[in-house]
Amino acid sequence: MADMPPFVAIVAAMAVASSFILAIQARAAVTPLSEAQSDYVEYCAGCHGMQGSSAPSRVPELRDRVGHFLCTREGRAYLIRLPNVAHAPIRDDAQLARLMNFVVFALGGKSAPSDALPYSGSEVAAMRKNALKQTALVNLRRRIVADLVRRCGAPPDLHGFSAGAPFTGEAGATRSVQSKR
Repeated sequence: MADMPPFVAIVAAMAVASSFILAIQARAAVTPLSEAQSDYVEYCAGCHGMQGSSAPSRVPELRDRVGHFLCTREGRAYLIRLPNVAHAPIRDDAQLARLMNFVVFALGGKSAPSDALPYSGSEVAAMRKNALKQTALVNLRRRIVADLVRRCGAPPDLHGFSAGAPFTGEAGATRSVQSKR
């Protein structure tokens, strides 16, 4: 800066100072993640996407869709009994309930019925003890979704894994799942 005209040096110094101020303001504007959001990022977002929109289509999309499962007792239990949920490394049932409430109410948006209750820790504890095993998940999901469409008015494209996608039932997608316990 020694060989710069004073005016240029002052403008450069102001630009540097402004960038520091903007960085501090931006850092202060970042909202920290809740425990449930952090758990979602760690355990779910890798497949289902940060905002619940997944790719590839073999992984169910959650955004604006997953809340429909709360319409029936079987659909509600299905979400917790899925092997990756029931056997999640989150051992605290209340913490897992908070994660699933984030999934169905925040990511699920308006798809959750207006009278749907949040999961409780005791409800999750009971359901995860009965994790799905020896079950063709695609066939079970197909049956549950058909019931959701018929009884609850869920969109027919819920049969597919993403909005507007038909259910394909690709080879290999119906393989049985074994319990990890």
